[in-house]
This record gives sequence, structure tokens and C-alpha cells, in this order.
Amino acid sequence: MKLSDLQAKNLIKRVCQFYIQQGKPAYARVVSIAMRGFYESHDREIKFKRTERLRSPRLKKINIEHIPTQAEVYRMADLAGSLRNRAIILCLYESGVRPNCLCNWNYGLVADQLYPEIGAPVQLKITPDLDTKLSLYGLPYYITFVGDESARALKDHLEERKKRQNWNPRPGDRVFVTASSASRGKPLELSGVWEVVKFAAKQAGLDPKTIWPKVLRKSFRKTLNATETLDEDTKEALMGHRLPGSRGNYFDYHDIDEVREKYLRVNWGREGGNGGKLKELEEANKDLGERVSSLENRNKELMIYMLAGKAGIVPLASSEQIQRIPTEDLERALANHVTHTGRDAMQNNAKETSPMYKLGKTVGRKIRSK
Repeated sequence: MKLSDLQAKNLIKRVCQFYIQQGKPAYARVVSIAMRGFYESHDREIKFKRTERLRSPRLKKINIEHIPTQAEVYRMADLAGSLRNRAIILCLYESGVRPNCLCNWNYGLVADQLYPEIGAPVQLKITPDLDTKLSLYGLPYYITFVGDESARALKDHLEERKKRQNWNPRPGDRVFVTASSASRGKPLELSGVWEVVKFAAKQAGLDPKTIWPKVLRKSFRKTLNATETLDEDTKEALMGHRLPGSRGNYFDYHDIDEVREKYLRVNWGREGGNGGKLKELEEANKDLGERVSSLENRNKELMIYMLAGKAGIVPLASSEQIQRIPTEDLERALANHVTHTGRDAMQNNAKETSPMYKLGKTVGRKIRSK
């Protein structure tokens, strides 16, 4: 207490820097908070300027994180150990919601779209009651979805709860609850989601140290990025991010049908899904279009040479110049050429079958024979 404010600040900074250098930024933060609280309890306020605030390096886990691929996510889900755990893994991946939001899902959020039949993709309206971080962004809500496999896993989990626990769900009941005997039926907390993800990662042969719930959200974004036809604004909206600047003013958050259609373009299925089949069809159509264009250009060249041969000339135009000639004009010219040629042939045939033509031909043979 005998130290001046400047001496106290230097002491706090020195101790905090010691812990930061030891790789313990959390210790440094605790020391800083505790010391400021100590002085405030004695009616003294220790203020740090912006330049004096503690700067700790980024957490090491950022450098060792592993973002699971689509195949790894499904392997984690298959080996998660229970229907509840499977639903947690798949819903985190296919919806991209933050882990604390998943803990707050209630029965009324999904019931109408799961019963009596599943209406995939299941639409989720995420509000600040479900995801408290939306309040920081100033977003009243955002829309995301879960695909067919996640919806089926979610329904299987709910049906199991109804049978095993004689559960008669109400709209406000939590979807995911604890399964341990000591606290069974209580709302699932973030620590429980961590345990599920770590266990599933280990069972799938992945390093649990490199995987935690947030990386499944990154897997969601990674899958969105792999969809070439998906625009950047829709990706951000599905992630629950506020669009920067004027982009937010021009993005239609209320056109849910458009966002649903874009979500369905994404390849969510383990066997490729609709997105993969659609991409294959697009590539096949592109290849077919190129072949049709090539045949059309070749037909143009053939028509040019046929017409030129009739006229007794040699075409000097290059292939590029020939391709720029309208196909309709060439077809019209070729049709006229065929019509005139056919008319001439018919006239010649008519002459050859006339009596005078036959008489002249006979006389000519006799003259040659003499």
C-alpha cells in the first residue's frame, strides 16, 4: 500500500510479463485482475493506458488444431457411442452453430419439421436466446439448416429419449440433456459437448488434442467454401455473421426459400449428396456443349467447301473466320444449292427418257458403228 500508483503498475506489469514469458497468459490475467481488485477495495484505482495493456500471444491450440474432413466427421459420428452423441456431432457439423447454441436447442425449435415426417433440410431460426453472441453483432436472428442425415439422427435421439425415459416433450424442453446417472436429464452444458467431441475424435483415430467443438464449425465453413456456386454473403449469413458495410443492407435475410435452395447445393452427404451429383451433371453438360459446338463448326466447314466446290473456287477463309459465319445463313445457302441441284437432275432425267432423246441416241450409235 505504500507504493505509488506508478510503482504499483510497474510491479503488476513485471509479474504479468514473467508469467507470459513462461507461457502462462491465464496466470498473468488472474494476477492483473486480482491486483486491481485489491487496490479498488482500498479506494485506489490503478489504470492502464492502451499501450500498457498486457499483450499475450495467441493460444497454442490454434497452431495444432485439425479441421476434420467430411469423411472424418461422419466417422466420428458413427463411433460417437450413442444416438445422442451421434446427433450432437452431425448437428454441429451440418448447421455450423456455435457449441453453446447447440446446448440451448429446445424441442419446439425442430418438432414441427421432424414429425410426423422429416422435412429436410430442417430450418433453424437462431435467436439471441439460443446464441448469446448474436447480441454482440446486433443481429435479431439468423437462419441455418441441418441436412437429411442430421435430421434423422436427431429424430432417432428424441425417439430413444421418449421410450427410455418416458419423456413427454414440451416445446421448451432441451433437446440435449446429460446422460450420466448422477445428473441424468439436466440440460447439457458446454463441457459435456467437449467430452462428446473429444471421445468421438479418439474413437475415430484422430488426436483429441487437436479437435474441440469449434473445429466442427470450421468444418461447416470448409464445406461451404468447397461449393463453387455459393456466394460469400450467403456463407456469412449461414455462419451467423453480420455482413460488413452496405452488404448487409442489400442482403435479403427474409428470403428463406433462396437460402434453403443454396444450402441444398452443398454436398452434405457422405456418398456425395445432391451437390456432388449436380456437379457431375454440370460437368457432363459442359462437355456435351463443347462437343456440340465442335460438330457445329465442322459442319460449317463442310458446307463452305461443298458450296465452294459447286462454284469452282477454293475457300481461303481461316477456321476462325468460318466459325464466325452464322450457321443459319450457311444452312439456307446449302438448302438452295440442294434444291437447284435436284431440279437440274430431274430435268436431265426427263430429257433422257423422252422419245426424241432415245431416237437421237440410237442414230448416234449407228453412225459411230459405220
